[in-house]
Amino acid sequence: MSDERPVIRLLHHLARTGGTAIAKCVAVMPRVALLSEIHPLGMERFNPLLQANSWYDLVDEREIARLGANPDFIAAIRLIASRASSRALRLVIRDWTHLDFHEGPLTRTPSFKLTTAELLAPHFRLLQVATVRHPIDQWQSLRRVPMMRGQINLDRFLQGYRRFAEIAAVLGFIRFEDFCDDPDHALQRICVGLDLTYDPTWRERWARYDRMTGDETAKRDSGELKRPKRRLLDPGLAEAFQNHPDYRPALDLLGYGHPL
Repeated sequence: MSDERPVIRLLHHLARTGGTAIAKCVAVMPRVALLSEIHPLGMERFNPLLQANSWYDLVDEREIARLGANPDFIAAIRLIASRASSRALRLVIRDWTHLDFHEGPLTRTPSFKLTTAELLAPHFRLLQVATVRHPIDQWQSLRRVPMMRGQINLDRFLQGYRRFAEIAAVLGFIRFEDFCDDPDHALQRICVGLDLTYDPTWRERWARYDRMTGDETAKRDSGELKRPKRRLLDPGLAEAFQNHPDYRPALDLLGYGHPL
């Protein structure tokens, strides 16, 4: 029996793993409408209806008012998906996966599951791809974010990282490092996973694409994709990673090695 549910494409990644740059590259593929950092717990911060309205004109102000200031998540996505389909657009949701695996200002009790996907699965056929980054580099970047200072410790970070790695290993994943080394190949893999048409001219457009939340790349002019240099580790940090019970299993799941 064929699955008649409409398709939703989900792009999953944790915070500070290069997800914004990757999402921008995906967003410039043909006929893509990408919503950014969408999650049922984050509707007040990033409302999918407002993005669908201002970025793609898929819904109007009257419909947003009718659904209310705190709209039902499924109803909102149903409406957006229907409008995207009517215009032959392929809807991609950049999931705000951080809320499911790490503490922060919006949640203190991570669920360790893909909440957005679980809510959408009964109503849509899901196509999902995860992207990841080495945990040491992610941690070094995450703890420099002002809103994350004092919000999370290394133990809880690695616990969430491993739980996400376990899911990513099942879904299929792209490593940020591999994306930087060969973005054309990595983007082709993502497009296959999400059933998108790959356009080899994406480099001409991605850096200027501005319909994105959390976009620090917009502050830079080069549009060059390259591995960020690893920052020097604080004394004892490498040993703290090595001694944590979730570190090595997560590396093994994602094909990383300990770099030091």
